[in-house]
Amino acid sequence: MAAPVTAIPEQTLERDFRLLWIGSGFSQLCGMATVLAFPLLAADRLGASVGEVGLITAAGYLPWLLLTLPAGVYAGRLRPRVVLATADVSRAIIVAMVPVLAATGHLALWHLYLSNVLVSCATVFYEIVYLSMPPKMLPREKLIYGNIRLQVARAVSLAFGPALAGITVQVVGPQVAPLVNTVGFTVSVICNLLMRSRIEASAPQTAGRGVLADLGEAIRFVFGRPVILASTAASAVGNCCFAAYEALVVVFLAKDVGVAPGTLGLLLGAVGIGALIGAFTAGRVSRWLGTARAVWIPAAVLAPAGLLLPFTHKGSGLFLFVAGAVLFHAGYAVFTVGQATLVQMLTPDQLLPRTVACVRFISRGMLFVGGLVGGGLGSLFGPRIGLAIVMVVWLSAPLITATSRLHTWRDIPELEKAHD
Repeated sequence: MAAPVTAIPEQTLERDFRLLWIGSGFSQLCGMATVLAFPLLAADRLGASVGEVGLITAAGYLPWLLLTLPAGVYAGRLRPRVVLATADVSRAIIVAMVPVLAATGHLALWHLYLSNVLVSCATVFYEIVYLSMPPKMLPREKLIYGNIRLQVARAVSLAFGPALAGITVQVVGPQVAPLVNTVGFTVSVICNLLMRSRIEASAPQTAGRGVLADLGEAIRFVFGRPVILASTAASAVGNCCFAAYEALVVVFLAKDVGVAPGTLGLLLGAVGIGALIGAFTAGRVSRWLGTARAVWIPAAVLAPAGLLLPFTHKGSGLFLFVAGAVLFHAGYAVFTVGQATLVQMLTPDQLLPRTVACVRFISRGMLFVGGLVGGGLGSLFGPRIGLAIVMVVWLSAPLITATSRLHTWRDIPELEKAHD
């Protein structure tokens, strides 16, 4: 892993990293309005079935299968800030079209599918660059804490975004709520414009090569590093289950359990509370267990708590959902921080955007599959049993990581030593 660009003062890079963190965090927080509004808009206003709601989720994940690998090549050839700003502006415009169509009475189910696909296309480029930035902006000794900040931003959005979304949907309705998401993307653009550093493209020297040659180099790197491959496979299983969970949980809580949108948002916020606890404790856990062991042990220990979720019922039974979600996602948040740090520390700088793209293709590509699986399970067995199946399968994710020699490491080694 290369050190941060020496021509740019470290203080400037760290300031810009904070802006990146704030902008992305705000857009993720506001993005929860769409996560809740689209399924409710489809189910309540457009009469969509459980399977059709699952397809909305799956449609948003399709670009991770189709676009991620070439996006990794092109994102590495462009200046990071150009990619980030273009992605944010595109997402803001696309999401804003849904309320316009709803207000004019022209909104159809296929508009929600298309909106999710287009927003995800922009998100693919954004996340590849976003996850490649910490090693360019922070020294090695601060890298894990930078990733913790990024995870905290995600956790805050998961913790408070659903509550904000639930209140927003209840007050203005699901057809207007997506405008909150547009505001978040706009704030992210402003933060990007305030950055002072001019970080160059990661691999401009490969611009004359073909896309397939660049992709082949990154794919060989990932598949030739068993530790990275195992953690990626674990992330793929986890993401598949998470997408299935997302496709089921709103309908499960709204229809099977019978909670109102405001309460539903608060319950979904328990996921974020768990992620927030995990993110805030990830640094301490890494020091205690070691940076390598922290990738998989906390998630393996806390994963069984997720089995409480399908037993949720109205009244005091809602605490089962809260307890299960908090504990389960606390462990998974520590895994997310560790896995990101693992890939960043074991990958050469010029390969990082393409490696992130390969990892994202394998792991995030399973989100599309998971959305279909979740919708299918809900249609076949109902949301409650479908959710139970998902949580059982999810138990295997952290154990897959430990199948590599990662389980013999206490700490993630230097790049040069890791691949000896």
